[in-house]
Amino acid sequence: MTKKFVSISEAMKKGSGKVSVRGWVARERGSNEFKFLVLRDSSNVIQCVLKREKFKKQWAEIDKIQIETSVDLKSRQIK
Repeated sequence: MTKKFVSISEAMKKGSGKVSVRGWVARERGSNEFKFLVLRDSSNVIQCVLKREKFKKQWAEIDKIQIETSVDLKSRQIK
């Protein structure tokens, strides 16, 4: 099964629900519990919040994300 990625602008227009987006990290910051990623593509930018409790297995890798890293994200819910 392939993921259908949408542009960040399309994801923002959707307003709620699940989406898959991809882009480059424009900014990142975080703590031991959260990671905040500002993701950009050619259409717009969006802030993504990753909670450590939801990504226990991947947290070490997530914690190493740097600016300009390309990422694919599938949301659980747009708010």
